[in-house]
Amino acid sequence: MVVTEPGTPGTSEPGAGPADFTPGPSQCVDKFAKPAPAETPCSNGKGWWDNTRQCYWTLDDPQRSAPGRDASVGAFYSCDPLPSFCASVPVGACFGISQWLDAPPPGIQRYTPAQAAGKLAKTFVLTAIEIGMVPEQKVHTDDPAGTAAYRRTWVGIPVWLWVNNPTPTSWGPESRTATLGGVTVTATAKVQSLTWNSGDGQNVTCGAGTPFNAVAYANTAAVDSPTCGLRYQHTSKGGTFTVSATTNWVVEWSGGGQTGNIQMPTTSTSTTLRVGELQSVNVVAPAGDTNH
Repeated sequence: MVVTEPGTPGTSEPGAGPADFTPGPSQCVDKFAKPAPAETPCSNGKGWWDNTRQCYWTLDDPQRSAPGRDASVGAFYSCDPLPSFCASVPVGACFGISQWLDAPPPGIQRYTPAQAAGKLAKTFVLTAIEIGMVPEQKVHTDDPAGTAAYRRTWVGIPVWLWVNNPTPTSWGPESRTATLGGVTVTATAKVQSLTWNSGDGQNVTCGAGTPFNAVAYANTAAVDSPTCGLRYQHTSKGGTFTVSATTNWVVEWSGGGQTGNIQMPTTSTSTTLRVGELQSVNVVAPAGDTNH
């Protein structure tokens, strides 16, 4: 995957780069030049001129830590003034300004490795899992004609949960490589955890789970899933619960001699499950009857 970048700042060269790369000014003016304002080169070989700030922007290298800031989005940039500006301010008041910006200033067409990884991570389209569950969704033999398929179980009966038909975008890993802002990075989206919410207060964190094998378990007593499942201890008014599966994702990346992780938005899906109660009946045998 190759992403082209915008044209050269200060020129009419076309480009097709990321939207937050903006060109620098086409005419650069030093307002503090003597005896009158004068043109100055739009590039000093390191950075690009800012007519408003009257300085050359550069991407700080190396970057420093920024508590509370997302390094996959923004970075530190310095804006260095010309000697003409320094001559117009008190001695000791002239210095470059380094500050955090969430987008590169005009003219800067380079990303830090973390920023490039952040841009690449945004190209991933991650999807919710397909729910695998026993009880399966079906029409039951005691349902009235015309009943739509649904899931049904009973209090105390094991419910099996798993990821059905996993794909790279629903379960990972999904990998991509791209060159963005002059930095080549490789990023891989992976599942950190999958959490099932039963709808009755239970939360179960599992891996991909174990698909139920109907043939292997035919004519056997109900057993719990060896890897991911639950049992309902009570029913509810109406007897129906919403079961949801939430996937937590992370993107691991490397490039530009650096590595890192980026937390991704969760994906989620759900289904409904009807939970009933099996009633037992105690029968008192007639006096002297032992066949009960």
